[in-house]
Amino acid sequence: MNKIIVKFVKNNFILEENFWQSLNSKGFGEKVESNFCLNVYEVLFLINKNKIKVIDYKENELTFENILSKLKVDFNVYLVYSDLTKKGYNVKSGFRYGVDFRIYQKGVAVGDGHSEWLVRVFSHKDKFNISDFASFNRVSHSTKKKLLNAIIDIENDITYFESSWTKM
Repeated sequence: MNKIIVKFVKNNFILEENFWQSLNSKGFGEKVESNFCLNVYEVLFLINKNKIKVIDYKENELTFENILSKLKVDFNVYLVYSDLTKKGYNVKSGFRYGVDFRIYQKGVAVGDGHSEWLVRVFSHKDKFNISDFASFNRVSHSTKKKLLNAIIDIENDITYFESSWTKM
């Protein structure tokens, strides 16, 4: 099978329109201005699945490891993206909410509904700040979402803890 070519231009991963439609129907990518783009986690996931090939402006291929180091990607965040995507969830950036991701229920496309969870990723080594936790819970509650805390252990296994506000 031929791999889809993705061009790495000025820290953006850009696709041709005909390839974007194929990937977008599976929940990957978004249109940014006049470009069809993938985010870094989508790119790493699709490289790992052997679906795409990334080339730079000199036509050199960028590997999974090249992208991780060049863009200083947090591998734990990638692990969570990959795990949730494999489980069938539509995982998108949570940047506007101050979290790592937002997740749509299985089968719900972006634009067809609202995300259900906001996801924060933690390593087992991270210190847990209760005021940050309360802040993220407030943000998720005010946007009618649940907070999903993803904790990566020493063996790279992921445990998810959901939290939400309860009226007593």
